[in-house]
Amino acid sequence: MTRVGLQPPQNKENLETIENAGKSSSLICVQFYFNHGGFIKGFRWFSITSVVSKRHYPLVRERTIDERLIVPQSGGIYRLCGNGFAGKNMRQYAEAWTAIALMNGQYVHWIDGACRFNPDRILRCFPEAYPEANYLLRNLFVGRGFTVHQFASLVQRIADELTITDAKLIVVDGPIVMHLDAQVREREARTLLKRCMAKLTQVAEQNDIAVIVITAAKAYSKRHKALLDIIDKQCNQKLLGRNRRQGGVTKLWLVHQPTGSSGFRAYWSDQETLQQTYSRILHQKLRTDYQQDLEEITLLD
Repeated sequence: MTRVGLQPPQNKENLETIENAGKSSSLICVQFYFNHGGFIKGFRWFSITSVVSKRHYPLVRERTIDERLIVPQSGGIYRLCGNGFAGKNMRQYAEAWTAIALMNGQYVHWIDGACRFNPDRILRCFPEAYPEANYLLRNLFVGRGFTVHQFASLVQRIADELTITDAKLIVVDGPIVMHLDAQVREREARTLLKRCMAKLTQVAEQNDIAVIVITAAKAYSKRHKALLDIIDKQCNQKLLGRNRRQGGVTKLWLVHQPTGSSGFRAYWSDQETLQQTYSRILHQKLRTDYQQDLEEITLLD
């Protein structure tokens, strides 16, 4: 996969070429070659004819990803993978999508395999002063296993629970953590995880729902890698997130598969969190819907 964009070179000679690009018709560009993980594996310099001023150069690394294209699709496994031992920095997306599902009147199942679920983070995704926000949490069913066998039991009985709740979203947070327990043999851990992933895939396909699995982006041991490979083989969507420094600010760089979309997460301000972003968007949607209702009532009168 390749992408073409404008990027300032590092050596002095090429920098001088860029400085003079706005004065001449020659423009120096760089073509990046990305691997399947979304990382640069090579690049090449080339020139094109242009009279565009240098201050209008659109840097590839400054673009933002269209978050409408990375929403989980029903009928499959969606893997969120990010920094940390269990993909901590990507959990915010699962929390935001959970809040949206709850606001749409849907039930959500959350299987906590990393012992880090915090309902307050879900509440922060709702718009400010949203009515009955605490009441909506009643539609969120949280299961927490403290051993690998308890975790497997939660996954195996999720199909029966769906017959009661008819939930449209399942979140599995940190499924690998307990499978790395030193008291659990590697072969047993792989077997249990394969069964869990097969069950989740079956549930997603038969019930036409989205299943989100949150994991680390990279393995920290041979055993960890083998478990990540088991999960990756069952996923039909993946969103990779890595923190990168740009202009003295840490931003979240995202790569989505299979669409190939990539870019920084859009920020309303440098300090805005993902929860605040969704809260602002949802609040604006509520205001728009309310205004449309008023207009319809006026027309009826």
